[in-house]
Amino acid sequence: MISVSYGARWPIKFESFPSDEVPELYDELIMFAGSRINIETWRGMDSVKRCKLIEKITIEFCKETSPKKTYGVGQAEVRGGIIEALDIFGGGGSQWLRKYGSYQSNPLSITEDSLPCEMKTEPSIRFITARRSPRSSYVGSRQ
Repeated sequence: MISVSYGARWPIKFESFPSDEVPELYDELIMFAGSRINIETWRGMDSVKRCKLIEKITIEFCKETSPKKTYGVGQAEVRGGIIEALDIFGGGGSQWLRKYGSYQSNPLSITEDSLPCEMKTEPSIRFITARRSPRSSYVGSRQ
């Protein structure tokens, strides 16, 4: 599994797609991604835009097909299938993703120097300041 933080609230995760277990879903995903990604545009994008595009296509595909409910295939596997679709159509998705490591690598072993996208190692200030005090407003409102 590969975990990529690109500036969104949560990092996106990539896992290899179980194409042997659900070949009909795999074929549908390949055609879906191929119809929505222009390879020339993909090649001109920076890494953050690529991450956003992959996430957008993942959400659209999951809304249309419900792969988790129907086949037990999660979004991380769908993202891995999109990377494979990019390879099939000549976009070099796995070459781009190799900058983060391999599918079997531990995300913590990836160095920040090898990452084209931003990888945050500390919690953001927004989350530190947003923590509630031990005396929450909920307790006060119940009395």
